[in-house]
Amino acid sequence: MTWKRPVLAVCLCLAASQAGADVVHLRSGGKVEGAVVSRTASELVVQTPAGKVTLKAADVVRIEAKASPLDVYREMAAKVKEDDADGRYALGLWCQDQKLFREGRGEFEKAIALDPNHKGARARLGYVQRDGKWLTEAEAKKADGLVRVGERWVTEEERLRGEQREAVAAWARRFRQLAAKKPTGEQAVADRILDAIGDRPRDLPTAALRIVLEETIKEAIEASRDRTAEARLALVRLLADQRGGDAADILRKAAVRDIDARVRAAAIKALAAQKDVENTAYFTGLLHRFTSARVRLQSDKAGRATARRVLRRASEALAGLGDARAVPALASALTVRFQIREKGDELPPLSINFSTNSLVDMAVVTDGMGNQIAVPITESSNWGLDPNLEREVEDPFFFNDAAYNALRTLTSQDFSHEKRAWLAWWYRNRHNLED
Repeated sequence: MTWKRPVLAVCLCLAASQAGADVVHLRSGGKVEGAVVSRTASELVVQTPAGKVTLKAADVVRIEAKASPLDVYREMAAKVKEDDADGRYALGLWCQDQKLFREGRGEFEKAIALDPNHKGARARLGYVQRDGKWLTEAEAKKADGLVRVGERWVTEEERLRGEQREAVAAWARRFRQLAAKKPTGEQAVADRILDAIGDRPRDLPTAALRIVLEETIKEAIEASRDRTAEARLALVRLLADQRGGDAADILRKAAVRDIDARVRAAAIKALAAQKDVENTAYFTGLLHRFTSARVRLQSDKAGRATARRVLRRASEALAGLGDARAVPALASALTVRFQIREKGDELPPLSINFSTNSLVDMAVVTDGMGNQIAVPITESSNWGLDPNLEREVEDPFFFNDAAYNALRTLTSQDFSHEKRAWLAWWYRNRHNLED
């Protein structure tokens, strides 16, 4: 290209002029390189890359002055011809290497003033070529339909989503503050939140309610003491009036994850009012997931405890939804046998204590030999063994009392723990139960 020769000439000339700083030679034979910023009869101060160095004047033999990059730039700029666009471009490149960015930009601007189509200088200044026209970076981004948000270029859709996220976060902070105020009762919290929303559109506040409910559920699980149960009840009530997948999603999570039975019951009631088959599908999906071979055979003790809890709570939710289409899944989750690998962590053979009089409810279960036995129906049921023993050992056999109750509620039948009997009844009567 025509500009290679001028560039080469400039580079060779610049190579001959080494940019540097003052060199202070000392009597000890050493030297300090930097800019002398202060000098008196007794001492001098040298600014080095590592900081300022103060030297005694008596220790200095001589000071060798060297040209700074700025001095070299001025010298070379005077030698470049006024109409030499390539020379100006080459000098601009050198300036960038020497971190003289302002001077470099000035040289690139001079280059395109001489040659408007100088691609190198245009590129260094951030120009792009579109349809034969040179556009600045901002002009090119705008031509692509982008808008600037802070230091980033984003689409209009991304900008709107970002604004919505910020607005939702602001609403969530406001709701957290309102929920923490006294009185902390369910009705009081709900009233304060509704007053704050007023007549505004509900989309963003509803999204914030979902976030706050999910956060408070997690905090309650991790806290040593539950302090937000009333606030969560209020949030569930407010979300119960909202339609849409996102509102239903957090209510489903609350129905299984919340540690307070009242909150779970309120979430189930809200979901039942929706009469949406997706809710049934969600909880039956949990039953299938937590009775899978992987969970039954490979889970550790904590995983099995989680499985039991989820299976009970999902079954309770299905009973509350009142959708008989859940019968096959409930029957499959009625009894589960876990494989326990830990030594000494499994219960001894089944032993039922029929003399206990502290049980408030019992289930009659028929074993494989046709014998009927009474089983206590409580969430911490250990099949009649000493309750203190349950904390130390674990029964591989899990009878899902919640699934049993749900089956009886949905079908008005009682086939005990016989999965096949429940499934046979379902296949005989499903046409009368399905929509």
